[in-house]
Amino acid sequence: MHPTLIELGPITLNSYGVMIAIAFVTALALSIQGGKRYNISAEFFNNIAFWGLIVGIAGTRVLHIAMFPHNYSWSDPIGWIAIWRGGLVFQGAVPPVLLFIYLYCRKHGVSFRNFCDVLIPIVPLGHAIGRLGCFLNGCCYGRVSESALAVRFPRIPEDLSVSPQGSPAYLDHLRQSLIDVGDLWSLPVHPSQLYSFGALLALSALVWLVARRRPFPGVALPAYFVGYGILRFILEFFRGDHNPAHFGAALSDQQVFSLLFVLTGVVIGYFMWRRHKREHNPAT
Repeated sequence: MHPTLIELGPITLNSYGVMIAIAFVTALALSIQGGKRYNISAEFFNNIAFWGLIVGIAGTRVLHIAMFPHNYSWSDPIGWIAIWRGGLVFQGAVPPVLLFIYLYCRKHGVSFRNFCDVLIPIVPLGHAIGRLGCFLNGCCYGRVSESALAVRFPRIPEDLSVSPQGSPAYLDHLRQSLIDVGDLWSLPVHPSQLYSFGALLALSALVWLVARRRPFPGVALPAYFVGYGILRFILEFFRGDHNPAHFGAALSDQQVFSLLFVLTGVVIGYFMWRRHKREHNPAT
């Protein structure tokens, strides 16, 4: 766990923020390269990336506040916007960003379906890089486990005369009396962030292959929705950071969102396929 990568006087580079920045730059560079296949200009990608990033961050923050209102207080007004501390729920970005991209493509005469086949395979890659930031930050930790892959997160600071800080897993286990105040490490937990990292890399490769075969334009979008929904639903069983369950104790909110992702992907895929058939067989 390394929540802070570099401290240079008043300047602090947080690992979570750095990984988000790396993910953004990587996704933009790969998108510009892929856009050449459909004659989409680098300027178009630069513009849509800038505004899309703002819209996406706002969406992820709003959903995090809605899901975890107890983490926010008017006594700490900076905390509401301090995204460098973490606190982003990925699904919150998807609806507003997709709507923004659709409208922006229409305004500038760019095919939304072609744009999706360029961008969408890169989205899980960027998300995977962000998950490395989660691991370094210590958030999104997994359930207690005796697995050989399990990891422990530290007490911060190690000086026992000072009240412990940081390491969400450690503080969570301390609150549950699973460990003692004198312990320096949390219980071993699933490295759920690294599970997500691997799963998202695999999803990126799978969606890219589907987009290359291209049974119909825009296929990357429904393929991503279905694939991500399934992966996230499964990965949620390994999470230990108490994602809320407003829809019943059986499933977490994230798993409900995952099922909606799958359903949305199926619906979008059906209508895209029907449109493709109509375009190539107008009489049917």
